[in-house]
Amino acid sequence: MKKIITTSMSAIITFFLGASIAFAQELPKPDLSVWNSDKMKPIRDFANISIGIILGVAVLYAVIMVAWYGIKLQSSGSDPIKSQEAKNGLKSTVVGVGITFAAIFIIGLILYVLGLIGIKGN
Repeated sequence: MKKIITTSMSAIITFFLGASIAFAQELPKPDLSVWNSDKMKPIRDFANISIGIILGVAVLYAVIMVAWYGIKLQSSGSDPIKSQEAKNGLKSTVVGVGITFAAIFIIGLILYVLGLIGIKGN
């Protein structure tokens, strides 16, 4: 039953993602002349630096938490409560990192669909 629900959810998400991309291609392209002007360069630079700092702090925090919970797991010995707490902390850290990178991916995908960023050829 769980597999059917998972498969159904995947199919629904794929359908809506494909439909949204198809509809986005039919929309008129936004006027980015203001965004691409030299007057907006400080704002673009600030946004890029801010995103880099936030991502760096998130990764640093994740590394520290993985090390912390790894040490707690190793030092728990045969105590099942301490061991379970450490395992839950590790799971939470991995989920948090996954959510962070998924958010960055989704924002990048939205910006790519809107035409704000793209792959630049030589």
